[in-house]
Amino acid sequence: MHPNWNLSEDRLVEPLFEREPDSVPGPFYVIKDRCLICALPVETAPANIIWRMCDDCPDCCRVERQPESAPELEALIEVVRGSCVDAYRYCGTDTYVLNRLSEVGMGRLCDASVHANPTLREQIK
Repeated sequence: MHPNWNLSEDRLVEPLFEREPDSVPGPFYVIKDRCLICALPVETAPANIIWRMCDDCPDCCRVERQPESAPELEALIEVVRGSCVDAYRYCGTDTYVLNRLSEVGMGRLCDASVHANPTLREQIK
């Protein structure tokens, strides 16, 4: 993580999808009703992703806390990369995070990149 990354300074763009309603605000989010309950996110980033429970059973996962450290940020990048249904997205504008997500082949899941590229925007809708 670059030394100047600060979540509180990460400007957000309008998310392209509706978030799970009980997730915390911030740049990483889960698309509403997209979670398959695969367990990868809650196992990969347990400090940041938790289950939303319904009658004592997992209903979906949600972002409980945005990353506050380099390991947490890298864990959330891995969650975005590992989601088999592209349920996780990033709506921030931090250059480091955008580059890291692009490096792992997930640039299409960065809302700021999609807003800037009309062709890509049409492909995901």
